[in-house]
Amino acid sequence: MTTTITEPTTTTQPALADLKVTATGTEWLRKLAAVGVAISSRPAVPILSFMVVECNRGKATLTGYDYSTTAVARLNHEPVDALRNTKALVPFHWLVRTIRVLTTRKRDVPVTVESKELMGQRLTTVTAAGYTIPFLHSIRLSEYPAIPSHGVLDVFTLDRADLTGALDRATVAASPDDTLPILTSIRLACNGKKLSIWATDRYRLSAETLQLPRTIQEFTFLLQAASWRAMAKHLVGEKITVGVLAAADIADRRGGCETLNIGSGDVAFTLSPIGGDYPKIETLFEQVYSQSVKVNRRDLLDQVMVARELNEPNVPALVKIGPGSVSVSPSFHEGADQAATPVLLAEMVNIDAPATVAYNPHYLLDAIKAVKADVVRLAFFNLAKPVCISPAAEKGKKTSTYRHLLMPVRLPNDILDGE
Repeated sequence: MTTTITEPTTTTQPALADLKVTATGTEWLRKLAAVGVAISSRPAVPILSFMVVECNRGKATLTGYDYSTTAVARLNHEPVDALRNTKALVPFHWLVRTIRVLTTRKRDVPVTVESKELMGQRLTTVTAAGYTIPFLHSIRLSEYPAIPSHGVLDVFTLDRADLTGALDRATVAASPDDTLPILTSIRLACNGKKLSIWATDRYRLSAETLQLPRTIQEFTFLLQAASWRAMAKHLVGEKITVGVLAAADIADRRGGCETLNIGSGDVAFTLSPIGGDYPKIETLFEQVYSQSVKVNRRDLLDQVMVARELNEPNVPALVKIGPGSVSVSPSFHEGADQAATPVLLAEMVNIDAPATVAYNPHYLLDAIKAVKADVVRLAFFNLAKPVCISPAAEKGKKTSTYRHLLMPVRLPNDILDGE
């Protein structure tokens, strides 16, 4: 499921073009964007600013690598009789820029990329719209790092909408702080027929479970949220295939998951996990919540957006819960008695007296946006403890397993006094 690069066989016969591939500018740019997930603008070593173009049995693939991620894209190109089994290093950013400039007026024009030896160096040319643009370099394919090979422990397929939706929702709770690398990741844990997806930044936590089509080899994997966001838009097929991989020298199925291969359509990514122990967060969700509020999601979302936009920086939004109603308003240090917020009718369980609780409005908005249902449920074990935000069960529809825990924040004294 991964591509291993070996040094090509040399020949004493000169070739007009060791490699020649023609595809539309649109196709080149789309597949280059996918490969670019694994090619940094500032790579750890200069050679990783190149990608490998490989032609094998009449098919051309593009490969990028950055030690932690391998991106492979199959190019839909014109058939060329001269296409033969070969590989070449091509400067990635130069190729993207050149194709983009030459096809500015019309993206669908044919673009031909050729690579050949010229006086001991490698000449790459791009031909399109009457132009031929050359690039000469002296880096040998043998200098490119060997991409690790892996043994396949198991493979399963999920609907793209289900997997991407769950992972996108998990990224909401992942930390953006690189000083805590463990918390920048999404934890995937497979236990037989279920795939659990977790993320937390210490202030909020998301959890969701997907049903797998069959019993799968158990594994856990820490997927960088930033990596997922970068590659998700390139997984455009109806299905996504996930390969559970281990080191190639593991001969049986007892080895742990070393990498994941995630592919869809013509694109696949092989990802190395983040090292370290993820926080034990599963027990933070209460099995039964004694208090709950169900309210129209769109109405609640509108009020949270108003609170976020009108609040002063670093000031919480106020969620006022009363028998049969709920409202969200900005916090006011002065003039709170003159403020008014529309009251939203809500279905409540075990809430008999008015109460006010405060949350970070940005976090609250993220959580409600992640809920894909007409009605959102806010569940409490105690109003002073984290709220569990989830889609309310809808009659005749599949019940979502998505849950989002959000910590409340303390209200400033001047705001409390104004209540």
